[in-house]
Amino acid sequence: MYVSSWHICFHSNVFSKQIKVVIPLRDIDEIRRSQHAVINPAITIFLRMGAGGFGVPPLGCPDGRVRYKFASFWNRNHTFRALHRAMKNFVMMIDAEKQERAQSALRAHSSSRKNSKKEINVPEDCAALTGKLQPFVKEEVLVPVFNGTFPCTAEQFFSILLSDDSNYITEYRTDRKDKDINLGQWHVADEYDGQVRELNCKSICHSPMCPPYSAMTEWQHIVLSADKMDLVFETVQQVHDVPFGSFFEVHCRWCVKTISSNSCSLNISAGAHFKKWCIMQSKIKSGAVDELKKEVKVMLDFAQGYMLKVSSPDQENSNLAQQDNTAPDAPSDTG
Repeated sequence: MYVSSWHICFHSNVFSKQIKVVIPLRDIDEIRRSQHAVINPAITIFLRMGAGGFGVPPLGCPDGRVRYKFASFWNRNHTFRALHRAMKNFVMMIDAEKQERAQSALRAHSSSRKNSKKEINVPEDCAALTGKLQPFVKEEVLVPVFNGTFPCTAEQFFSILLSDDSNYITEYRTDRKDKDINLGQWHVADEYDGQVRELNCKSICHSPMCPPYSAMTEWQHIVLSADKMDLVFETVQQVHDVPFGSFFEVHCRWCVKTISSNSCSLNISAGAHFKKWCIMQSKIKSGAVDELKKEVKVMLDFAQGYMLKVSSPDQENSNLAQQDNTAPDAPSDTG
């Protein structure tokens, strides 16, 4: 007998007679201790109505369910406990996935609500989550990807790079050759502190396992302190068309703190959060962090260039005004 996260499997080959059984854990209704031929301890697995397993046909039951009976265990009680433990872990995993789907739906609902022309119904799974403020990203998956300084204050970081009037995000996405960029406006959400908005685009993919472009949704969340000295910018990114794209999200947090009149400390952490298990999980996690380290460097370089471009017209106007004030007056004609 073999037990995995999703199935209970059985294989035997006695006197050249092979028996194979595959039972999905989701189809199991009950697991009982039983007896085979009176003296042989056994385990009977009852399946829910309508389920039948795979392989050898199951036995029938008077109540309409079907069952599989397994016997000749070296230690029946040990196996029984292991099967119950597998079922308990499976139920916990399914509940966790439901919770993740509810939080994702809540995040999408909050971020896109202002831009929708019609009222969006909150899924029933989200109803229990809307009673208190929710964390926007998963703290436990974040790992440091950048720690340094940036030549502006936290307030300037928001107003120049992230405000509704800023074109930084759009220009950065255009520069990296993304398509169909649609960036919503910041708005208050009842479920989170600060403000949220949604970014949709077709993001360019460089991996040989991915299509040239993939639809991408990024939910953004921002909180600026009352004294405008601290800024927290968080993103949750879902890439839809890559392998296992529906299994995980990329979470990122930017912490900006003003340290002088023209500089701030900048700490960026990120990680891949899996909504359900997949076989490539460890590779995707490490790959996502490595990719984000490269992208953060490009984003910061582009941000500095954008800030110089935005501030240069003001600087030029200031220089021109200063030249006008210091220029000698034209000689007057006294006749």
